[in-house]
Amino acid sequence: MIQEVMVITIAITVAFMMLCFATDLRERMIYAFPCMTLIALWIVLGVISTGQYMLIGIAVSVHLAIYFALKIIGIWGDGDSDVFLLYGIIFMTMMLTDKYEIGVTMYMILELIGMVFALLLSFVVALIEAKIKGQKLTKKSSVAVVPGFAVVIVLMVMKMIFWR
Repeated sequence: MIQEVMVITIAITVAFMMLCFATDLRERMIYAFPCMTLIALWIVLGVISTGQYMLIGIAVSVHLAIYFALKIIGIWGDGDSDVFLLYGIIFMTMMLTDKYEIGVTMYMILELIGMVFALLLSFVVALIEAKIKGQKLTKKSSVAVVPGFAVVIVLMVMKMIFWR
């Protein structure tokens, strides 16, 4: 039963990430309600599939602290922060459902590598978008952050299906 719920959640997540990719490029807007619902669902799936309440509680607390800091500081838009939180929760679920154990340091390193990859992808998308629009990319340019995170999230959930 949990496998079927996981597959349905993955399908909904992929569809939502494709929607986020498109809307962030077109309107610089992310729909928060589906994102928050998916975050709660991924947390529940992580708890049910692993039973590691303590680790999940710590990981969720750390991600929530960063999420609220991003919201308060306002470096990113609210939707970008929501997708960042979704990224962190899916990363946590992916790592905890793997069959091998890693330490906290390696966990943090791998999550940071994923974030850097997502931001680099977002930069590449921004370069392509600027070229298509005939604009120069400057420090003050509005850059869509979510497309890179959307690609990384889709890759993570695909890993959970195909590379177990």
